[in-house]
Amino acid sequence: MPRRTHKKSRNGCLECKRRHIKCDEKRPTCTNCITSERVCEYADIFQSATRSRTSISPVSSHAGPVARDQLSDVSSPRSDSLLQDAPVNMLHMQLLHHLMTETRNTFHESFNAAIASPETLQICMSSPYLMNELLALSALHLSTLRPAEQQFYRHHAAQLQTHALTNFNGLELELNKETCVPLFLFSGLLNVHLLCDVLINRNPDFDHFLDQLVSSFRLHRGIRAITANSWGMLRESSLKPLILDGEKRFSRITGLDPECAKLLALIKAAKLGPSITNTYTQAIESLQHAIIACSHGKQGGNIAEITAWPILVSPEYIDLLAVRCPEALVVLAYYATCLHAQRGVWALGDGGRFLVESITTYLGSDWAEWLDWPARALGDRSLSELATS
Repeated sequence: MPRRTHKKSRNGCLECKRRHIKCDEKRPTCTNCITSERVCEYADIFQSATRSRTSISPVSSHAGPVARDQLSDVSSPRSDSLLQDAPVNMLHMQLLHHLMTETRNTFHESFNAAIASPETLQICMSSPYLMNELLALSALHLSTLRPAEQQFYRHHAAQLQTHALTNFNGLELELNKETCVPLFLFSGLLNVHLLCDVLINRNPDFDHFLDQLVSSFRLHRGIRAITANSWGMLRESSLKPLILDGEKRFSRITGLDPECAKLLALIKAAKLGPSITNTYTQAIESLQHAIIACSHGKQGGNIAEITAWPILVSPEYIDLLAVRCPEALVVLAYYATCLHAQRGVWALGDGGRFLVESITTYLGSDWAEWLDWPARALGDRSLSELATS
């Protein structure tokens, strides 16, 4: 008997896979997502971005097919002999050990305490999509620590993240007391991974880089939206200390700091119209979270909060950024200044400086007044030269 025709697209977008419908695979947005006004993203966005930066030969696996409820099958080309008959994947063990002894220490103390609690650890182990992302972040961290093996760990970070996203989109989870913790952790960790991947492993071409950044913003917003109404449940979960600690710090926000107030004044004076002005106002007000995170505690202690700004801005702002609206780029430069303040963090590096310098060059001398604070924050006279070149 001839095989039945395959009715589902194999390379469709994540949203169509989640809805179990056929995708026409049009990019950047498929027809289904246009019609239903949904966020359209493809799982290969990070794999293709990684392959464009590094040339990596396919990695063979001896463990056979992997069930959906298991960790992704990732093997090391250096240890195939160990993995061929082993009941566990030794690379996963290495990544888990590095996660618990090194990577998690780059986060805030309250996050460390939360992630290390027995209750939260049990939740992580019971959520394959979250465990895949945790291991992916560990692999990404190792790629920055071991230059000689950078391509190897970067490849597996992208592979594990793709497994996490595919697994997540196939579950159709509902937000409740049992799912709110893994969903919240997955959302925050994915955001760190997305921003780090774009900043650290960036394409030197600014247009290409900005396209990747916008795609990562949109992808994360689609996932973060699921946990938007979970704060009440999270306050009663194993993450209660983490949530209350964050709320205490951010309760200090009483208004805009002077530099952001100057930027908002320039936005209003530009008379862009009520809708666009409101979009930029919301984006600028959200910057206060990143500014407070930068000024609180040790370097890198608030990496999750510093990287949270992309999920706080509205979809309308991301749309303005995608079409290179000058004002949107200026707001991004202000955020990049916060990233630069935390340049010692492995996940950020010199990404903030790259963004400020690239935006300054892109906009030119006409926007020098708007970019005054980012230029001063970098403390580099060459920025003035970039603006006039």
